[in-house]
Amino acid sequence: MKKVFNLLLICVIICFHSKANAQDFTERNKQILEIADKINEYYIFEDVANQLSEKLKSEITLKTFDNLTDAEFAKSLSNYLTKNGNDLHFNVLYRPNQEEEKKTVNEKEMLKKYDAINKQWNYGFEKVIRLDGNIGYIEYTGFPEGNQSAQQILDATMSFVSNTNALIIDLRNNQGGDGKMVELFLSYFFENKIKLNEVYTRYNDKTTKSYTAKKVNGKKYLDKPVYILVNNKTISAAEALAYNLQQNKIAKIIGDKTYGAANPVKAFFIGNKYHLFIPVSIEKNSITNTNWEHIGIDADVKINSEKALIKAQIIALENLLKSNTKTELTENDIKEKILKLEEQL
Repeated sequence: MKKVFNLLLICVIICFHSKANAQDFTERNKQILEIADKINEYYIFEDVANQLSEKLKSEITLKTFDNLTDAEFAKSLSNYLTKNGNDLHFNVLYRPNQEEEKKTVNEKEMLKKYDAINKQWNYGFEKVIRLDGNIGYIEYTGFPEGNQSAQQILDATMSFVSNTNALIIDLRNNQGGDGKMVELFLSYFFENKIKLNEVYTRYNDKTTKSYTAKKVNGKKYLDKPVYILVNNKTISAAEALAYNLQQNKIAKIIGDKTYGAANPVKAFFIGNKYHLFIPVSIEKNSITNTNWEHIGIDADVKINSEKALIKAQIIALENLLKSNTKTELTENDIKEKILKLEEQL
């Protein structure tokens, strides 16, 4: 009787496990179908959207994603979409209970929650200091929503560096964020209002235009050298800031080639577990009539990004000597400082 009971118990466990797996796979298949349909409807390039959607649906029959955990599925699908869609802005994040959060929290409350998180990170402004030679330095780690609180920190930051002789903006490892914050930041470097780009969105067939603001709440940073530090983790909105200043010949880019993600995205909740990001628009710069998608931004001064700050200081100090700009340092002090920096390259 004991043996029969054990065999029965094993059968129940196996049958239950098989049923659970079948349910998991059915749920996952539904998620794959939903993601495929979202891509087909929203992805910016219609021909790619159709092909990628059909290809993704075919993976259900092939059971490509069946034996992965939820977290593994998100990571694997992200890689799949960026590779087969040839677009670095595709992304899938594993975020359990996000659907419940979406239903119970309205948009205003969600923005308030995100703002509280951004506040803890000082809205991306990690470090703002004055370097030798009266050179300003801003370490900026992300572009939060461009609301009043974020703008106040931006204004305070730019006021701090307003009297410097040159400015270094460190965007290494900055993975982007809100486009409005890009416009606010860029507005400090243009005397007049200018058109930055046009953005076309396929799913609603709309074109929007982006401009700098003519007025800012602080003093604009005009007619002084600007240097931007980048690496291969400088992404999206961070690339937009660097690209616009480079193309308008306001700043020199120093470091490694950037990531290469230009197409703006829209986020979707998938089931109760995933956050799907689909590139829904294409951005065209007003000067180049194109963008940095797939190719990244080439640095004006190519150097290992870990030494980009040292190189930027050397270039800035050399420029101070050439222009006879007065600083707290003597000419010999500047030359000595340059030599010491060069030893670190």
